[in-house]
This record gives sequence, C-alpha cells and structure tokens, in this order.
Amino acid sequence: MSEEIPFPKPFSVEINASVALKLAKIGENHYPGTSSGPIYGFDNKETSVINICHLISFPTQHTSGDDVFNTRSSNAKFQTEFLSKLRESKIGAKLLGWFITCISGKHLRQTLIESILRLQETNRKEHRDDFPALLVVYDPSSALDSLLSLKVLRISDAFLKTWDSETRFIAKNLIENRLSYKNIFESVPATIRNSHLINLKIQELDISAIYGEDLELTSNYLNGTVQNAEQLTEAIDNFNHNLGNFNYFQRSLSREITKVKQWKLRAQQENSQKLKIDPKAQVSEPDWTTQFKLPQVPSKYENLVISGQVDSFCNNLESTGSVEHAKTSGIKESLDL
Repeated sequence: MSEEIPFPKPFSVEINASVALKLAKIGENHYPGTSSGPIYGFDNKETSVINICHLISFPTQHTSGDDVFNTRSSNAKFQTEFLSKLRESKIGAKLLGWFITCISGKHLRQTLIESILRLQETNRKEHRDDFPALLVVYDPSSALDSLLSLKVLRISDAFLKTWDSETRFIAKNLIENRLSYKNIFESVPATIRNSHLINLKIQELDISAIYGEDLELTSNYLNGTVQNAEQLTEAIDNFNHNLGNFNYFQRSLSREITKVKQWKLRAQQENSQKLKIDPKAQVSEPDWTTQFKLPQVPSKYENLVISGQVDSFCNNLESTGSVEHAKTSGIKESLDL
C-alpha cells in the first residue's frame, strides 16, 4: 500500500490563455473524434497554485472505441522528449497530467484513470510532490453554442482511499469511503490568465455575426447527438454485460452456499449417529472451508466507471435537447404561421 501524503487544500489552477486557445483549436480540428496529450507547467507550494503553460497533442490520435486515451509507449517517449525540450529552453516546467478533448463523459475510462494514478504515485515517490496529477477536459460540442466547456479534474480522495485499500472495489469499501460514479473525479477551481499578446490577438478576431445565426439548426448538432446516443447505447450494453457478471456471481454463490449447508447438515447427522452408537466418541465441528471454496467477490471498479459514463451521456442528451428545443421554439415564434 502506498504511503499517504495529503494534498494541499485548498489549491487552484491557472491556465494560460494561449493554452485555452490551443485546446479549443485542437478540439475543433478533431471533433467529433477525440484528442489527448500531456500538459506541462509549474506548481507553487507557497501559494498552492498550479500553472498550466504548455500542452501538445500526441502524434498518434484516435477517434473511436475505448482507446480515447492513447497509452502507447511511443506517446510516453514523445511527452518525455517534449519535456526535455522545455527544460533545454530554460523553462523549468514539469509534467502535470493530460488533457482530452471529447464529449463530456467519454473521459471516464479505466486506462485514463490508471495513467493518472501512476503519474501521481511516481511524483509522490520520486519527487515527494504532494500535488495531484490533473486532467483537463474540453468538450468541443459546447463551442457550437459559443460556450467554453473546460474543466480541470483530479482523482477524488474517496477514490484514492478505495484504491489504496486491500480489498479495493467491493461494496463494503464503496459504502465506507462514500464512493460512487458521481465522485470518481473532483473538480478543481481554475481560472484563465490572459497576457497582453493574447488580448491583442483576440481583438483581431472577427466576432461579427448575422442576426439570426444563433437560431440556425446545423448538422453538427445532429452529428454530435447521434454520436452521443451511440456512446450511450454502447455504455448501456457494457453496463448490462457487467451486471450479467454480477448476477452470475450471485447465482454461483447461492449454489455454493446451498452445497455448504447440505454438507454441514450431513456432517452433523453423521456426528449424531456416532454419538448414538458411542456417547463417548470424539466428534469435531464440520469445517466446510476444507471442502468448498466460495467464488471471489467481483470488483465494482468497471461498473463504477460505466455508471459514470451512462450518467454523463444522459445529461449530454438532456442539455442538447433543451438547446435544440429553445432554438425550434425561437424559429417558430419568428415565422408567421
């Protein structure tokens, strides 16, 4: 079990505006697919502020399936080489974590969670660093409504306590640590810091828009909704498959318990017969553990993550439907019908 080092609380994150703009551009280029890569910056123990100053996409990207967070060895080498270049440029940045551009909820993957945990553990062992590894999630679909859906997350204390326990993700630990699919991650307060150069760049942007464009029904919403619905269907299928494994465990456990009860009953009857024949005969209590082995309790880890996916995808559909309903209502009011 790892040595527990408490994280500084409260702490916050500052994101350079250039990083936010680059993140938005990456999300736009890969939408409706996903993109991910390392984030670099600095942490200040005196002020408890983490500054994100650089990010870069992995050269090998992905658009579908479970591989939303690419863990190839080539990508690990790539992020290490980029960090070396930053240090050669006299920028004393460090690897803070990763970013991912995707529809909200798709970042809930075991590969991503475990990568964050490994980085966090490495920092705590090698550098005695008490700051957590971060995950920056950007949802490019929200940009269609001119919204910046950017959040900074860290693994929750409830998840860490469960992960560090001996039996990990069994029902008892989940209840004791108050861990559910809703608090696998915790949100970290974050602000975007503009520089004068960024302000000048923003002033050059053409923000003029024709009246009524905000009510336009575009195919991007349809594509995003279709993709979200497909991912929800996939998550539900995975949830049902996982639930089937739990049901199989329950049936197997019931059968074994029935066998144990029957065996103990026969052993007690045999002891009774011996005592009837010879009241002074020595009898022992039946030890069923030497004859039977109960099935191992399955981990609820995967179930926990999939439940978070289903919840997020449902929320996405609800919010998207609300926006589209408002648009259609606006268009209907503007038409002379």
